[in-house]
Amino acid sequence: MKDIKWQGSAISVEPPKKPKKITGTHFPTIIGVNPFSSPFEAWCRCTRTYEIPFEGNKYTNAGQIIEPKVFDFLRTSMGYGDRVITPEDVYGKDHFKKTRGDFYPNVLIYGGMWDALINGEDGKPEYVVEIKTVQVDGRSGSLEDRWKNGEAPDYQALQASLYAYLLGVDKVLMVAVALEDKKGDYEHPEQVTPSYANGNVYIDEFKVSERYPNFDMYIEVATAWWNNYVMTGISPDFDEKKDAEILKALRTN
Repeated sequence: MKDIKWQGSAISVEPPKKPKKITGTHFPTIIGVNPFSSPFEAWCRCTRTYEIPFEGNKYTNAGQIIEPKVFDFLRTSMGYGDRVITPEDVYGKDHFKKTRGDFYPNVLIYGGMWDALINGEDGKPEYVVEIKTVQVDGRSGSLEDRWKNGEAPDYQALQASLYAYLLGVDKVLMVAVALEDKKGDYEHPEQVTPSYANGNVYIDEFKVSERYPNFDMYIEVATAWWNNYVMTGISPDFDEKKDAEILKALRTN
């Protein structure tokens, strides 16, 4: 744990020599459109001050099992065939370890991993693919709450948009697979088959330049946030309720 100085509703640490990059997960948080995270949480991660421990559960397990099924859906049902490129196709097995979770090593501030690419006829990436599982019932809300009118919520769409932007690609293909607790989808994700016939696949295809015509402004906001907070070691304001878990860990240790 770093040496922390408490300054009212903020904290400060010695600026990290090698901070963690802004990934697609935290990019929407930083620009203020992710209701499930906070800029303070993103700052703690980027500065290596504290990161909430990852704990696998039935939801993350289902996502890992269903992702290869979506690759097959893209190849067959959507007709993209061998134009679908997976991380393993590019980096081989254990791609996370080989890349340390960053497919953009030459980018200074931004990084992360795309789920898949779809190449164009010229063999170059045409689409960035982002795969999600969406809970139909239960604590995460209904499908209608998460994917209104078949459109991915901004905090997910912006994640994919960042990865497309970093690749110089304008097209994004969001694929959501709807899962239901009461049907046992999370307990037995190996039995789930994403298909139009099953009615459990939802597609949101868009151009970054059309959905987010001011995307460059988002990059400017996130870059300024990086310079103002990560590079100085001074955090944005924390929220005692939203950041309660992190604050408890920091104060305890």
